Amino acid sequence: MNNISQLAVTLSRTLFDKNGKASQFKRHFANLNTDVKPEQLKSFKSIIEQITGERFDKLEVIKTETIS
Repeated sequence: MNNISQLAVTLSRTLFDKNGKASQFKRHFANLNTDVKPEQLKSFKSIIEQITGERFDKLEVIKTETIS
């Protein structure tokens, strides 16, 4: 049975300066509830956007699993 031992989320967005050069900004959140559902992660992203005033392009989920 596989056990998820750690769950982290990275929210990222790309900004362009006046010369058109792209810069990527990321926010990383670790040690989240390992029983979370995809809908809850999308809701988490929305809440973080409301708190920070930022809009994120991508939501990445990083899971650490133990395979036995």
